[in-house]
Amino acid sequence: MTIGIDLDDTLIDTKETANKYLKEFIKDESLKDYHNLSKKEYNKFLNKYLYKIQKESTIKDKAIETIKYLNANGFRIVIITARGSLNYLKSKHITEKYLSQNNIIYDKIIYNQNHKYKACQKEKVDLFIDDKEWVLDEVKDHGIKTLKFLVDNETSKHDKVKNWQEVKDYIIKLWGG
Repeated sequence: MTIGIDLDDTLIDTKETANKYLKEFIKDESLKDYHNLSKKEYNKFLNKYLYKIQKESTIKDKAIETIKYLNANGFRIVIITARGSLNYLKSKHITEKYLSQNNIIYDKIIYNQNHKYKACQKEKVDLFIDDKEWVLDEVKDHGIKTLKFLVDNETSKHDKVKNWQEVKDYIIKLWGG
């Protein structure tokens, strides 16, 4: 079985770190999420802080243990990320170093994926885990099982989890372990 995993806000708590820098970037206290910046401001923000965010964000609780468990039980782990797009070429080096330093086991990493269903199809992914509804919609539309990693109090039409222990339990329920 092959499990596809997104990085930002799925495996890594990127949003928390990014929003810490948002307070430094813009003095508007009403703006709580960097995703709500205008396109122009969003690009300025990323130009200034992206590499810091990628280096400093933390791995979500129980993610390392869950991935080690999956690997030990014969699951293939493919990380599929949009990182590397938008001309942020250093993201690849930063990401691989970060994953290595944090003992994240994976079989393959695929960068620059704005339409992740293509990589999921190519890698024969059985289950894809992501935090973005539209990404999961595309993946599911191509016949691949999806799992939504909830950020905050979201709702979803996909099967959903709030943490990596729930990811592990979900996969065990599906395929044993």
